[in-house]
Amino acid sequence: MTFGDLLAERRRIKDREKFILKLFKLLGVVSFIASAAMTVIVILLQFPGVQERYQKYLTFLIDFEDMVSALGSKWLVVIVIFLLYILRSLTPAYPYMMLYIMTGMVFEPVWSLLINTLGMVFNVTFRYYTGIVMGESWMNRALRSNPIIGSAFEAEGRANPFVLFTLRFVPIIPFNTLSQLYGSFEYPFWRYTLISIATIFPRLVTYSFIGYNVYDPLSVSFFVPLIVLTILSGSSFFLLRGVLAISYKKKPTQTSNEYMIEEKGTTDYDDYDDFEDFSDEPAANEG
Repeated sequence: MTFGDLLAERRRIKDREKFILKLFKLLGVVSFIASAAMTVIVILLQFPGVQERYQKYLTFLIDFEDMVSALGSKWLVVIVIFLLYILRSLTPAYPYMMLYIMTGMVFEPVWSLLINTLGMVFNVTFRYYTGIVMGESWMNRALRSNPIIGSAFEAEGRANPFVLFTLRFVPIIPFNTLSQLYGSFEYPFWRYTLISIATIFPRLVTYSFIGYNVYDPLSVSFFVPLIVLTILSGSSFFLLRGVLAISYKKKPTQTSNEYMIEEKGTTDYDDYDDFEDFSDEPAANEG
């Protein structure tokens, strides 16, 4: 690889890092805007004219709720839900969010929260031990295909509990992949499990209430959990952006001296006038 190729590759990496940081900043801003918009909707829904029109639509939802309540055996529903959790641990066929909300539609919030928590405990455990079986070779491939996770590991070290907390907090990070990664390098199991469940627990609470109030989707009870959920998402995006920014700053930059020694066996780089563009922070590499 020539020095020019190395320079071009460095620039491509820098552009990609800047794009990722801007993306998470945008996602955070959009999440907070969405929470503000839903707050305005909640206020508007309190006007009598809106409530009168909504009552006609609410009749249909009440009938649907009665059908769900008339289900014969709730234990059969619990079994079906756990089978769906087992299936979800094996394949990304449907989002976890669907299971959270569906459970909330059938059970009271306390019971749906308990069922969803048990389902997620099974999933984080199963995928953790799957990661142990897959081993380090799979871990290296997974990190190459998930550069955001890899960068978060580089920022504070993969053993840092704060990194696990941050990655679990962000809803767009692949849940099963992250579980397998922590199993593949044998992160302490109980610490991993407790941090994982504690981090996703606020989402389980909000989704349980969203499912429970889905039969009254224009009520304050339905919108408040949604607002909390978007605020959590926005906060998580900004948190991960901060971690990635630290990682990108820590990445070493190859100086022209190092390149010339490696490629040419000399430090004579008079022909490379664009070195200033190649090394963004030359002072950081001195000494």
